[in-house]
Amino acid sequence: MAGENKARTSRAPRLDYAHVALASLPFMGMISFWQVFDGIVPKMLTGTFGLDNMTTGAVMAIDNVFGLVLLPLFGILSDRCASRLGRRTPFILIGSVIAAFSVPLIAVANGMRSLPLLIFAILLTLFAICMYRTMTVAIVCDITPRPLRTKADSIQKMVGYAGTGAMLVAIAVMVPSGDMPNYIPLFMLQALVILGSAVVYAIRVREPQLVQKMHDESLKMGIEESEIMVDDSPEAGGRAKITDRSVLFSIAMLLAATFFYYMSYNAMTTNISRYADMFYNMEGGSYAIINIVTIVGALSGYVPLANLSLKVGRKRVAVASALVMALAPVALWLIPGFSPVFYLAFLAIGIALGGVDMCVYTMLLEVVDANSVGRYSGYYYTVSMAAQVATPILSGIVMDVAPGLLFAYIALMGIFMLFAIAAARHGDTVLIDEVARRESASA
Repeated sequence: MAGENKARTSRAPRLDYAHVALASLPFMGMISFWQVFDGIVPKMLTGTFGLDNMTTGAVMAIDNVFGLVLLPLFGILSDRCASRLGRRTPFILIGSVIAAFSVPLIAVANGMRSLPLLIFAILLTLFAICMYRTMTVAIVCDITPRPLRTKADSIQKMVGYAGTGAMLVAIAVMVPSGDMPNYIPLFMLQALVILGSAVVYAIRVREPQLVQKMHDESLKMGIEESEIMVDDSPEAGGRAKITDRSVLFSIAMLLAATFFYYMSYNAMTTNISRYADMFYNMEGGSYAIINIVTIVGALSGYVPLANLSLKVGRKRVAVASALVMALAPVALWLIPGFSPVFYLAFLAIGIALGGVDMCVYTMLLEVVDANSVGRYSGYYYTVSMAAQVATPILSGIVMDVAPGLLFAYIALMGIFMLFAIAAARHGDTVLIDEVARRESASA
C-alpha cells in the first residue's frame, strides 16, 4: 500500500503545525457544539415544553439517526467535489454558515415556547453539522503526509477539546438559575465560535495548495497517493476500488474496532453518574470528577502517544491502548467499593482512549487512496454513530438487570476491540526512524 512503500527522501518530514491547527478550527467549532446541545436541549424539552424523558430521549437520538445516513453521504460527495476551493472547504463553509444561523434559533424557539420552531431549528442544525462534520477531520488528513497523520490528529484533538472546555466554562458562567433561563446569549456565543472558526479557516487555509504540498512531500518519501486502482468513469463515479482481500479484511477489522471502541466508551459516559451514585456513594454532580480525570488522561496522552507511534508504529500503540481499555475495567469491576486509587484507573482509561482514537482512524485512512478519504471518514463516523445508538440500550439493560456488571460489559467491548485491532494487517506507515536511516544510507 501507499503508506508501506520504501522512503526515498532527502530529509525527514516535519509536521506543519500552524496549518494543521488552522485546519482544525472547524472541528473545534463543530465538536464544542455538542456540549451545548447535549447539555441544554434536554433541559429545554423537559423544562420548557414538559416532554417526558422517553420523548426527550427520542428527540436527542435524532442526531445519531441523521449521522447514520448523512455522514457517509456527504463524505462521498466531498470526495467527488471538484470546486476550485477544494473538496472539503465548500462543505465546511456552507455547513458552518447554516449552523451559525440555526443554532441561535434553537434558543429563540425555546424563549418563544414554540415546539414546532424548536424541532425545525434542531433538525436544520443537525443537518448542517452533518454536512461538514466528516470534512473537519478529512481535511487534516488531506494536507498531512501519511507518516505524520497520527501526530496531526493529536494536534486536532487538542484544538478541538480546547474549544469544548471553553464552552463548558461558558455554560457554567452564562446559564442562570431558574425555571426559564435565557439561553440566547450562550447559543449566540456558540454560533460565533462556529462562524468565527470558519472565517479564520477560509482566510488562512488554502486547501488545494496545501493538498498539493502534501503530495509533493509524499512523493519525496516515495509515497504515491494513487496506487490503488481508480475507476474514473462516470458510471463508477470515480470510486476507488480496493481489490486486495487482505486490505478489505483490515478495513473491516478497523471499522469493527471503531464500533467496539464507542460501545465501550459510550457505555461509561452514559451510565457513570448512576453507577457512581450506586457503588461509589458519589451524590449530585461529584461523579463529574471521574469524567474530568478521564478527559485529562486523554489530553495528556495525545502528543506522547502520537510521537510513540512514529517510533514503534500505530498498531502497537493501538493494541497496547486497547489492552488497557480491556483490563482496567476488569479491575474496577472486581474490586468492590471505591478508593482514590481508582482515579489512576480512570486516568489510564483516558490515556488509552486517546491512543485508540488517534491510531485506529489514521490506520483506516492509511490503507485507502487519497480520493477516498471523505468516504471512509464517513464510514468511520457511521459505525461510531451505530455504536452510540446501540450501547445506551444494551448497557441500560445491564444497569436495570445487574448494575454491578457495568464495567464487565465495558471490559467485554474492550476485548472485542482489542481482537479487531490485532487482526488488522494493514495501517502502519513508514516509521520516522526508518525514513531517517534510509536518508542517511542514500546520502
